[in-house]
Amino acid sequence: MDADIGFISGYCSIDVRSDYGMFTLDHGRIYMIISERMDKTLSLINGLAFAGKEIICVSRMHPDMLRERYPLQNIKGVWLSETGSGPHLPPDRLEKIVSEISGFFSPRRNAAAVLDGIEYISLFTDFRTLNIFLEELNDVVMASRSILLIPVDPRLFDPCQLARLRRFAEILH
Repeated sequence: MDADIGFISGYCSIDVRSDYGMFTLDHGRIYMIISERMDKTLSLINGLAFAGKEIICVSRMHPDMLRERYPLQNIKGVWLSETGSGPHLPPDRLEKIVSEISGFFSPRRNAAAVLDGIEYISLFTDFRTLNIFLEELNDVVMASRSILLIPVDPRLFDPCQLARLRRFAEILH
């Protein structure tokens, strides 16, 4: 896996090689990976880390498991959980999730984040609030010129909800 950084119309982009091909990701954008499995997202995380990106992963995966999966990568893991030890965020405290990601992006230029667990978050909030949450994240990502990956299992949202979620992001299949 490797990556090249380039400028398209004044916006910085990065070409990320993954096990699923080459993807050009623009900084300041959210990307939804529509897939039933996490394989493509995990491959993109590896590609971004290989390119030297500092990454935060807010996930249903415990940070210790994340470190086991990516022992050589510099990835900050935050557990999306109602309870737990170590760094964790409750799924019903959306402002804390936004604050955590924003705080990670703030001192860094062109960082990356993964928000794995949007389906889990949707269990704790209504869909309107989830859309407002994604709008806030979109503002944070654009202002910081960072990249946010959000894996989404299409089986867990009805087609209308999935269409609304797609409004906030570029889609990677």
